Amino acid sequence: MRFFCETTLLLLFCFCYGYNCLEVVDGSSRKTGEKQSAESKPNKEFIAFSPFMQLFSDGYFDDILGTVVQAVKSLDENMGEEPNMKTCRKQWLTFINDLQSQPYALRMADSWGRKKSGILDGNVEWMGNYYECIEAKGPDFNGKWCQAFMDHKHEPNMDQLSRPPSVGICVPSGCSENSITKIFHEILSFKSNINTGNTTLLNVQCPLTTEQLEWSAADTLGIAVTCVVIVLNLIGTFVDFITRHNNANDKKVSERTDNYATKSQPTKRPRLLKMVLCFSMISNGEKLLSTNSSGGSLGILNGIRFLSTAWVALGHVFVDTQIGTVYLLSSTRYLKSKIVFMPIINFYYSVDTFFLLGGLLVSYLGMKQLTNTNGRMNILLTYIHRFIRITPAYAYVILFSMGILKLLGSGPQWSNFPVLPHYVCQDVWWTNLLYINNFFPSLNVCMAWCWYLAVDMQFYLLTPFILLATYRWPRVGISLMVFLTIASMAVCGILSALGPIQPPVIVNSQSIGLLDAVSEIPTYDMKFRYDIYYLPWARLHVYMIGMLTGYVLFATKGKLTIPKWLVVLGWLVSAGSCFAIIFGLYPQTSTDTDLDTGLAIIYNTFEKPVYGLCLSWMIIACTSGYGGPVTKFLNWKFFNPLSRLTFSFYLIHLLVLMWYFVNRNNMIHCQTIDFIFIYIGSFLISLALAFLLCLTIEWPTMELAKVLLPSKRGDPSDRDGKSDQKKLLKQQ
Repeated sequence: MRFFCETTLLLLFCFCYGYNCLEVVDGSSRKTGEKQSAESKPNKEFIAFSPFMQLFSDGYFDDILGTVVQAVKSLDENMGEEPNMKTCRKQWLTFINDLQSQPYALRMADSWGRKKSGILDGNVEWMGNYYECIEAKGPDFNGKWCQAFMDHKHEPNMDQLSRPPSVGICVPSGCSENSITKIFHEILSFKSNINTGNTTLLNVQCPLTTEQLEWSAADTLGIAVTCVVIVLNLIGTFVDFITRHNNANDKKVSERTDNYATKSQPTKRPRLLKMVLCFSMISNGEKLLSTNSSGGSLGILNGIRFLSTAWVALGHVFVDTQIGTVYLLSSTRYLKSKIVFMPIINFYYSVDTFFLLGGLLVSYLGMKQLTNTNGRMNILLTYIHRFIRITPAYAYVILFSMGILKLLGSGPQWSNFPVLPHYVCQDVWWTNLLYINNFFPSLNVCMAWCWYLAVDMQFYLLTPFILLATYRWPRVGISLMVFLTIASMAVCGILSALGPIQPPVIVNSQSIGLLDAVSEIPTYDMKFRYDIYYLPWARLHVYMIGMLTGYVLFATKGKLTIPKWLVVLGWLVSAGSCFAIIFGLYPQTSTDTDLDTGLAIIYNTFEKPVYGLCLSWMIIACTSGYGGPVTKFLNWKFFNPLSRLTFSFYLIHLLVLMWYFVNRNNMIHCQTIDFIFIYIGSFLISLALAFLLCLTIEWPTMELAKVLLPSKRGDPSDRDGKSDQKKLLKQQ
């Protein structure tokens, strides 16, 4: 009872006197009545917040109004050459004088951000009301929303915080960022008696409204390309509709006249008509939504592909909630403390699924093609087909994010986000289209999640030579794949030892909530020394395991005979190994501790190959008839149309997530139920947009390539005219 009373009094004290209580409460037990010494060490987080908290403590708005005139006068005396300062000062004085009587001034004042609870749990962005600010209309100026940041790089212990503390402020539109920053430097100095000197304790950013964003060449080109795509699809759809209508009439006439000869001889279409029909939304929609699969026994890969895509999206939702979440530190601590969330934290293995599927399909279908053509392969044509297959949709999404995207939203964070792809992509977009963005520059954040496409393309360049060697000298080809697998594992192990490098899941788990954890661009020496995630030699082992699996399926025609005891043992070992890989590092991720160096080396060496072997076992067992309910589930026809959308989904799903968060006027407290709804909502919206992208760009360009380019002789998908196997070959 005594403890309860003491705790209640302490809470009341904190409530009445604000966050000064943080100087008293430092997590240790204190005896009743004990007075804190003047030399007592305050809480570390409070030290970091002290300048910011003194400026934005309770009643800070009145204090700012009381000192802003003095601050402006001081700056006028010392920096009279600032051309914007006179206008800014005049508008500030008008704003202050009008606070007593004018509604616009009251709205500007009311829109300022206010200090909130949960600071030490990451609630450090107090946005205020953006729209209330910009809609305020003064006599000769408008409200201008800005965000005042504390420069945490110059403060101690800020590495414990999720993001730099900031507050939304509404200032006269005639004030520039530079003027406002200088004014607040002076205010901070007046209030806290801190001599700022050369240290920037505060900076101010004023994002542009959507109307103020400059028109760029990317906007013009993006709108032009979009219009061309729409026109081509409308023309193709109209021509297809007329063609189908005429064919239906001809069929009726033929049936009435019993002209069977005419029925049995279809008219050969001119190439121009075929090209136009490639853009028919009717034909392409039928193919996309068809539940039929020409993959045969490999139909289970459609289910694996779609579920792995959903896993990727789930992990990205978990990571990207950092953009707009308050109480971020407490939220991430809660998620990391629950073992059931380990598949979300450890979603990085979903990428290895796609590398394995890519290697498997290239090997399986490539060996079938070589068999049908007696070992002949047009390597250059194979590369061209691959490039045309995936590049148009990829290029359009890059162009869209560089230009059109900024026209589709508003809010306090909006202009900072859509302009970002323009700045980060305008000089390096070509590296993405050449699929070298995982190498150059050393830190390439233009469509950063598409590093996978670069690595996959680099692997694809190797596969024709490996397949030719395997076809002509099977033992040599198999030995080469095994050697490359072991070499890739050795590279991961050696780099882990030299680093030393912790497993990626531990590194990423510890950096969750630290949005600006990367403070400098890594050099190539650092990149090649510490990167075991984005570079091809760190992923080659899983791809080679996929190629070996594809060769086994080809050699056995997907009907490998396995003893029952080995089937049971294989499922138990593979399931147990996957469980251990995904959940095994829970003690480290939940406590933010590192793995022992020796264990980290072993883990980094074997984790991905073991996961690949487990997935390979599941594919071989299911295709050979030993999958039972797993095979039935993965062969569900519902997965067939969904799997055709996975490539377009992968390109745009992160843009949808970011669009949602940066369009918000305020931050959200993302609890588990919010996380679920954000995931489901963003997933469905991304799926719908992926269908549009696939229907209008991805699929038409693939069909157009089939018309314009010579077909690859012996490819079964070319003989039957269906595209599902070719789509598999292109490794969505």
